[in-house]
Amino acid sequence: MQIKIFLIGILVGCSYLIGEYIYKSYINRNRQINDLIRVLEIMRMDLSFGLYTLEEIFSRIGEKKEFQFYRFFKSMEYELKNYPGKTLEDILESSSETLHKYTYLQKKEVDEVKKLILTLGKSDITSQQRIIDLSVENLKKLTSETTEDINKKGILYKKLITFIGIGLGIILI
Repeated sequence: MQIKIFLIGILVGCSYLIGEYIYKSYINRNRQINDLIRVLEIMRMDLSFGLYTLEEIFSRIGEKKEFQFYRFFKSMEYELKNYPGKTLEDILESSSETLHKYTYLQKKEVDEVKKLILTLGKSDITSQQRIIDLSVENLKKLTSETTEDINKKGILYKKLITFIGIGLGIILI
């Protein structure tokens, strides 16, 4: 009987931890989108001075390890530096895997970053700043969506999975 109660306790504890993990993933996605907005503002400031190439901008951003996607920018900088014959599209495709692997960003956010990077360097500084501002506005809209997801889906999953674990525990008793 004690083993059964112990196993039910483990089941309820695991279900709580799974719900907490899902809830934290929603929070981390929101935080990373806000970090991405800060990175784009840094990029806009660097471009406004006009003293940096894309490789240098990516290097500077890649050095900021407090942002979860620094690996992406380091990878972009590395490939721009070491493979000058590669197109930006090819470099972006090979580097974007790190965004999916190491961050909670979803396809919408990754596509926004790709679209932005592909347009950089193809126009004058003021046009590039406007494009970055537009991307920041789009990401701010996504931030409000993720805040709603945290309040609706995140809390729902957290409670629902915990109740499922408790329900299974009651059924097993």
